[in-house]
Order: sequence, then structure tokens, then C-alpha cells
Amino acid sequence: MTKRNTSGGATRERTSITLPPDLMRRAKLAGGDNLSAYMESALREKFLVDAMVEVARIKSLDTDDDLFDAAETDAEAAA
Repeated sequence: MTKRNTSGGATRERTSITLPPDLMRRAKLAGGDNLSAYMESALREKFLVDAMVEVARIKSLDTDDDLFDAAETDAEAAA
């Protein structure tokens, strides 16, 4: 991997990835003139989705919230 500064001063690392031909074709089409920017955006979105899934997983382990929500719903229904 090589590191270099872009015009904005941010350090970037050059790497190589291997993709199936159909994914590479689609990424090149979607990325237009800047495949690197497209891949960076896709990775950032994937990291966000992964984090949201992890938060949901952790939240599902906390039954206190479910009990509180159920009690609140019951109280509203009784009012």
C-alpha cells in the first residue's frame, strides 16, 4: 500500500481489491469518473449500516426497554 496526500491534504492509501466482473462493471458505472470516491462512500454507508445493526442487536438484549414500553402502552390504553 502506498500513501499519498490528495489536493485537499487528506492522506489516502492505495490498495488493490478483487471483485467479480459484474460488481466491478456496476461500480464503475455508478462511480463515473471517480471510482475511488464511490467506493469510499459505499464503505462509509456499509459501516453505518453495520453499526445500526449492532445497536439494534444490543437493544434487543435489553428487555427493560420492552417492559417499559409495554407498561407505558398499557397505561395509555387505560387512560
